[in-house]
Amino acid sequence: MPEFLDFRQRGTAYVLRDSPERPGLEVLVMLHRDRPEAGVQVPGGGARPGETPGETAMREAVEETGVRGLVFGEVLGSRLMAVPDWRDHDYQVTTYSWMVTEDPRDAWDHTVVETGDEDDGIRMRCEFRPVEASGIDWGLDLLLGLAIPRFEARRGAGLGVPA
Repeated sequence: MPEFLDFRQRGTAYVLRDSPERPGLEVLVMLHRDRPEAGVQVPGGGARPGETPGETAMREAVEETGVRGLVFGEVLGSRLMAVPDWRDHDYQVTTYSWMVTEDPRDAWDHTVVETGDEDDGIRMRCEFRPVEASGIDWGLDLLLGLAIPRFEARRGAGLGVPA
């Protein structure tokens, strides 16, 4: 009989935009202002009961960065990790999604407001960076390369992706 694993579900967001002033596609990254050792990250976090991974990614992107005007693209895939002795679960599944925005800001500071989880009060520096020079750490760029051609194909077909 197969054994079902108890795991934590996470959603991670690649927020993409066409640069209004520079050629090429940009991705939203964030840096923890109070914990520089956390490196360059993309928005993401744990799912709430009843949330899909895409809904989680959208919510986390807004909570952690304050980005405006998100339009969901699609789920790209998932990664299972063993995380023994971490919190309440021995496994974590991170599902990566891409989405787009027309937010005109290049960089801004954001403080996570009261969300009811461990992110309350975290201060972030949010920046749009060229995809090829994003500097994303911790392997969080795992599926970013899949998002780019999908973004470009949908934009070219006029399928709801802001140009």
